[in-house]
Amino acid sequence: MAKSTAQVLVYEMPELKPHDNATSLSLVEVGGYQVVVRTENWKDSKLCAYIPPDNTVDTTRPEFKFLDKYGTQKRERIRACKLQGKVSFGLLVPAPADSKVGDDVTELLGVEHYEPQIRGEGLTRGDNEEDIHPVYGNFYKYDVEALRRYKNAFKERELVNLREKIHGANSRYVFHDNKMYVGSRTFWKKYDEKSGWWIAFANTPSIQQFCMANPGYCLYGEIYGQVQDLKYGVGPERVRFAAFDIVDTSGRYLNVTEFEDKCKEFGVPVAPLIANYFPFNFEQIEKMAECDSLLCPGQLMEGIVVKSMEEGWDQDCGRKILKIVSSRYLMS
Repeated sequence: MAKSTAQVLVYEMPELKPHDNATSLSLVEVGGYQVVVRTENWKDSKLCAYIPPDNTVDTTRPEFKFLDKYGTQKRERIRACKLQGKVSFGLLVPAPADSKVGDDVTELLGVEHYEPQIRGEGLTRGDNEEDIHPVYGNFYKYDVEALRRYKNAFKERELVNLREKIHGANSRYVFHDNKMYVGSRTFWKKYDEKSGWWIAFANTPSIQQFCMANPGYCLYGEIYGQVQDLKYGVGPERVRFAAFDIVDTSGRYLNVTEFEDKCKEFGVPVAPLIANYFPFNFEQIEKMAECDSLLCPGQLMEGIVVKSMEEGWDQDCGRKILKIVSSRYLMS
């Protein structure tokens, strides 16, 4: 899959560009993101470290203490915000002493990827994943990197698949040796009726139908509803499922049309389709990500997942599947 999205890299300080609405502020582009900075603080800097949105920092450290306005919080989530009318994604901080361009300073700065509290996440975790799922090694954690960071992974006008990114929790299902396995992104789950992953499984019979008809295939998707802050109109105590990928017994991801055909055959619900064979254009897709949800009209869309129509690989980001999260969501 792809690399960890929690990476905090050191960059050569980019060019300061004028902010249209504030003479004391400047715009910089770093790691594919726009950041608004105070000009005076950065005009003589040579290196910087960039912390993307959806990471957390320790506000007891001197470099992040300014984020704890009330003196009550030890960790602060980095988001996007608007500063004098310009969207600023993430946070720019001085590079640690003796670091150089390209260094990963995530641990050095104590930055951690933001992990929201998911209902039932800790209820069914196994002590040893290999005991729960003998073929665990074939089905690894599912990560999708940021399109803003790796926008050059796709060529201009390359044909891609666009699906709505649902805000919930990663899930995976596989039938192996006459046993059904249910998992989150990180852990395979023992049965528990209070677990959102098992609730979604019970609410979606087509998951089991697909898995039993295709033993050893891993069905990946998102559980949503009463899971995180975007509810998609799902009522109390309800959790639903939408698929977005399938891996076969050899570890091969099915291409877009194979995935769609398999899901259609068994009636497996899928993440809303925005477009197939869409000619890739970053600026256009970025604007599309700011629209309302297709799954729940009237609610904001978290973002869009962009995937090559035929499975592809990029030397920098890995598998050619990337996400763009809307600024509306990052500022919410």
